[in-house]
Amino acid sequence: MSEKEQNDKGIDDTSDYEDAIEGEVEVITDADNGKSSQRLPMILAASALVIVAAGLIFGYRYWVDMKNTLLDLNHALQQSNSEQVKLAQQLQAAQSEAEQQKQKIVEQGDALAAQHQRLLEAKTAAKQAGDQFYRSLSEIQTRLGGKEGQWRVAEAEYLLRVANHRLSLMADPATALEALRSADERLSATGDPGWAPVRDLVAREITQLTALPRVDVAGISAQLAALSSQVEALPLRDEGVSMVSVKTEQPDLPALAEGESFDMDRVVDDFWQGFKSMMVIRHHDRPVSAMLPPEQRYFLLQNLRLKLEAAKAALMGRNQTLYAENLGSAADWATTYFESGDPAVVGFREQLEGLAKQEIAPALPDITASLRALQARRQRISQEGGL
Repeated sequence: MSEKEQNDKGIDDTSDYEDAIEGEVEVITDADNGKSSQRLPMILAASALVIVAAGLIFGYRYWVDMKNTLLDLNHALQQSNSEQVKLAQQLQAAQSEAEQQKQKIVEQGDALAAQHQRLLEAKTAAKQAGDQFYRSLSEIQTRLGGKEGQWRVAEAEYLLRVANHRLSLMADPATALEALRSADERLSATGDPGWAPVRDLVAREITQLTALPRVDVAGISAQLAALSSQVEALPLRDEGVSMVSVKTEQPDLPALAEGESFDMDRVVDDFWQGFKSMMVIRHHDRPVSAMLPPEQRYFLLQNLRLKLEAAKAALMGRNQTLYAENLGSAADWATTYFESGDPAVVGFREQLEGLAKQEIAPALPDITASLRALQARRQRISQEGGL
């Protein structure tokens, strides 16, 4: 065989070997594929069983949990329903009790209204009976008392007139107060209860007068009189330089010795020494001005006294404005025309300022109501044939 043929033969042998190998591989693969196809359904079935079992277990547990939850909810709902029933019962009981209370309140209100009406009727009846009793007692008192009761009522009316006169015209609350008290004693002595309203008015007016601030008219008047007596002793203002004599006796000149001759220089020197001992010079820090003449000093002192007398008259007349103006003017004069630093002038001015601040005319009340009430009842009794 040639080399070419040998080569071709070798190639054919190799091909046959490869085909044999491939055949065996295919046989093995077919066998494996057959076995695999037989195992796959079993795996799938097992997996399905596992999944179903897991689903059954999960579903069972979910069903158990849901059942327990439903049981709890049902129990809670039953409790809630029970509590709602109890609350409804309590609410109904409270409403029933409120209705009963409301009914009781209405009944009590009706009872109180009826009782109030009965009290009003009883009060009206008592007032009518009291008025009738007072009228009967007044008639009996008038018949028994006679002229004596009339005189006491007349005295009471006169005293009430005096009280109004002293208070309104003379501003004398003290005398008016005493007159009111005396009038009340006269009405009390009549024994007639019909004068009770008048006595109530008198008692009210007595209270008003008692509450008034007390004005010490006598004390203030005495202070003004004492200040008026001090005017002459107050030192007037000496402006500039003035000379005041401190000795009035003549100095003793030395006697001449026997045989001594008369020396004019010695006489002049002795005279100058004596003059210096008699006179002293006072210096002030104020500018020099003329002193008041004697006649002007006299009129100044007299006018100051008139100011104090005018203040006293205003005190008696209860004129607050005039009283304060006169004392204020007097204090200004004391500062202007007298030595302001002198203790006597300082004390004089301070007393004037203190007196000027005092209230001498407090507001007076009206006490005419008792007099009008007494006159009205006297007129009514006179018309009925009483007094």
